[in-house]
Amino acid sequence: MIIVETLTIGNKQFTHTYSDSNRYVVRDGISYGEAYDPAEFGRTYTEGALMTDEEIESNTAEILDILTGGAS
Repeated sequence: MIIVETLTIGNKQFTHTYSDSNRYVVRDGISYGEAYDPAEFGRTYTEGALMTDEEIESNTAEILDILTGGAS
């Protein structure tokens, strides 16, 4: 199922879109592990193919690296 959460970063609202079943989220024919968009864009996604275990690990490592500013 597609999950959409609204979050605020620096007084600006964003949506975080992801699949709760380890699938890609797809918009305009492009697949993403997850998506962060300015809320005013109103983007919608559908579920795509299942991600492999390696893709899930890589996505998790990339997110951790971004959150820690490359200090991981």
